[in-house]
Amino acid sequence: MISQINTSVANASYQEATKSTQKNTNVTKQGDTSKIEQIKAEIEKGEYRVDLQTLAEKIADEMI
Repeated sequence: MISQINTSVANASYQEATKSTQKNTNVTKQGDTSKIEQIKAEIEKGEYRVDLQTLAEKIADEMI
């Protein structure tokens, strides 16, 4: 009985936490896509470079 109540409370708390961290984003206007097109072209040519150190730091920051 107690474990069922604790599970219910934990699930409700988790759902509330995830709802509060999610942001509603509405796209109302298409912006400048030239940077996206440039990156897509570089990827297709095999010229796009990834800074692994910066990427690793961003991933680590998101995990905290």
